[in-house]
Amino acid sequence: MLSKYSDTDKDRAALTLQSIAKTIDELIVWNENVHSVEDYYSTQTGIQLLAANCTLITAIGEGINRIDRILPEYLSTSFPDIPWRAIVGMRNHIAHGYFELDADLIFEAVKKEIPILEQTIAKAISDIKTDK
Repeated sequence: MLSKYSDTDKDRAALTLQSIAKTIDELIVWNENVHSVEDYYSTQTGIQLLAANCTLITAIGEGINRIDRILPEYLSTSFPDIPWRAIVGMRNHIAHGYFELDADLIFEAVKKEIPILEQTIAKAISDIKTDK
């Protein structure tokens, strides 16, 4: 699948995937002590963490968009079990939803979906590097 893309595009995509991986790592580490949605609302620090999570999730969505422009259909074809459109859709909702954010949705994403995405992004990076 990767052979139809140029080495330059694969390099650009790999850099973006590495940025996404770093962002995912930050989300996981920052939220280690968050055990419920209430942890976001119970302190000022929790509210700030929720806002920071939204920023990082937005960055992940932007990165996915970028990969899709650089390597069209690569992610959706290579990793069809990941809801790529939903990730970008969440980015759009956060970026344009303003005060309509759902902390339950953010909590669920950070605790359940982000670890799965972490494995997929690592596999994508490995695949791109191996294909060169």
